[in-house]
Amino acid sequence: MIHVAVDIAKASHTMAAYDERGRVVSPHQSYDHDASGLGALLTDIQRLGPPSEVVVGCEATGHYWLLLYAMVQDAGYTMQVFNPILNGAPTRTTVRGRKSDPDDTIGIARVMREGGFSPVMMPAGNLAELQLLCRHRQFLVNQQVNLKKRLGCHLDLTFPEWSRVVQTWSSPTALHILALAPSAQAIASMDQKKLLEVAHTHSHGRWNLPFVENIMQAAKSSLARIRHSAAEEQAVRNLVALLLQLEAQIDALDQQITALAPAPQVQRLQTIPGIGPVLAAIILAEIVSISRFASPDPRRDRRRNGRGRNGFHRLLAFVGLDPRIRDSGASIGKPRMSKRGNHYLRAAIWRAAYCAHRHEAFLPIYEHHRKHLKQPAKVALSHVARKIVQAIYGVLAYDTDFDLKAFRGVAA
Repeated sequence: MIHVAVDIAKASHTMAAYDERGRVVSPHQSYDHDASGLGALLTDIQRLGPPSEVVVGCEATGHYWLLLYAMVQDAGYTMQVFNPILNGAPTRTTVRGRKSDPDDTIGIARVMREGGFSPVMMPAGNLAELQLLCRHRQFLVNQQVNLKKRLGCHLDLTFPEWSRVVQTWSSPTALHILALAPSAQAIASMDQKKLLEVAHTHSHGRWNLPFVENIMQAAKSSLARIRHSAAEEQAVRNLVALLLQLEAQIDALDQQITALAPAPQVQRLQTIPGIGPVLAAIILAEIVSISRFASPDPRRDRRRNGRGRNGFHRLLAFVGLDPRIRDSGASIGKPRMSKRGNHYLRAAIWRAAYCAHRHEAFLPIYEHHRKHLKQPAKVALSHVARKIVQAIYGVLAYDTDFDLKAFRGVAA
């Protein structure tokens, strides 16, 4: 077997080929990251042998490897993409700290020869589109969070009482009010009927007259009325406009995501407390296939760990919720979450844990860590997240709805 190692970069890629003993079959050569460059790289790969005798490997360096991956796969060759961490240790073992693109190809080929890793699994068809939409949605949500933080800073100067009077201070209804009146002074001078009309329309009747009167009273007695800044008001208007635009884009994405997600599996996942249609779609898009976590020898796993337990731990490690052990000699470190996994999937499961930690399925474990062990809320939530991963594995691996009684009978 010939191992073709490709070191990925933004402008160009370096390729070299080695045999099973690590001897150079084709010396390293650089290719531009364009149509002609990747075409020449693929031609050189094909010269080395047929797909049955050649395997291509690279590190998952950002997004630059995706076009090469598609080209190699379309040509019928297998391309193994793995975490750059696997190639990081060998490059640090030289005394001089030598590192170059040719050296990286040697390390990539070494990782390919030794094996023992799980290559990146790329989704196909609708699932690939679903994954892209879900990740883009996460980007927009992150932008939304940052904009809300910035808006809060400006509101501290234009209407510092806003977040106390309006607990859902950044809700769509609140944003529509701030779009018209971005400061305490503007709200205080606004017509009450107009304010009530805006609040009543966008809240679908939930914001009534006493609530609006409370807002106007707070605005009239606000500390910010002693200092008026047109620049601060303009900043609030701009941030509110961006947030409303993001809200509309996220809502549109949610509709596309729910339409693309495979219905049977989404419905199965929604039986787990804390998981809605969007979170279910994100989880499915990132897991791709639950079978990838199955053990090559299920009988051995059942004998040693119980049915399905080993696969659950593989999924847990993929999420990055597995413990990171730091023990050396007499020093015993405190186990911490590794966070060496799919951060999109981890964020979705963490959100599900936050929504479900008061449900009867997860409340006992949350209270055990929070009240009895006196641990912080984040630590208790991490244990709830672990249990949700267990539930996800059980639902997808055995193609069944979430069963609370069966779930309580299985220990993590």
